[in-house]
Amino acid sequence: MISKIKRIVRKYREYLYTKIKILKEQKIFRYKGVKVKYILKEADGADTLAVVFSACTRKGLRARYNYVKTLDGMKCNRLYILDDYAKDHRGSYYIGGNFKFDEEAATRALIQKMMEDLKPVKIVFCGSSKGGYAALNFGTEFPNAIMIVGAPQYFLKTYLLEHKNFHTIKHILGERTEEKDTVLEFYLKNKLRKNKNIQSQTVYFHFSDKEHTYEEHIVHMLKDMEEMDYRVEKDIANYTNHSDVSYYFPDFLKKNLATIIEMQNK
Repeated sequence: MISKIKRIVRKYREYLYTKIKILKEQKIFRYKGVKVKYILKEADGADTLAVVFSACTRKGLRARYNYVKTLDGMKCNRLYILDDYAKDHRGSYYIGGNFKFDEEAATRALIQKMMEDLKPVKIVFCGSSKGGYAALNFGTEFPNAIMIVGAPQYFLKTYLLEHKNFHTIKHILGERTEEKDTVLEFYLKNKLRKNKNIQSQTVYFHFSDKEHTYEEHIVHMLKDMEEMDYRVEKDIANYTNHSDVSYYFPDFLKKNLATIIEMQNK
């Protein structure tokens, strides 16, 4: 087992590494007035595309790309998509502003363009926390998709209000109404329920049953996914702080992505 100190050191190395990489490699995709920032890392001869989403950041910190160094050298194409929307640049969960879902549409268009350009045999949606929410949200739309997620939220309106992330909820909803609140609260649940691709998909799901999002979100999500007949592979840890997912998820992500690539190459 890797000690927590080593995990923390690795996390901050990842942060510095990514900051440097951004200056050289970030690109912008434009779709119907929305700009989507991304980094594409291609691997020669790769037939797997990993789409990696941004996680939550602490108040006062802008959103950033995640797991760039973690996946460096993997034999797959990697598309890192940044969610730095909203007034404080911490993101919109890739949903959009003023209840238009425009950032979601632009992000989807970018993914579809990369699939057309790269023609992957396998597509893997990856992310933790906010990124895990996004990986499930977009992954449901693609047949044969694989999702590798860590401690995602489920009831989004409740989560944003409880954690005082007012910029994000104001950005997504605009003027709040009861109807909008309900749509946002159950947005992912309804997306999972309406998914027509369930039988062809697999979800690798990392979480801790000792931190607050387990009882508040994850246990309900897993129950619903079981009832909906999702194929879920669970990895259960026992850390007590939600933010610690960033120390544990990299190994889970890298291990499962490597297995997927190896299986695809057989």
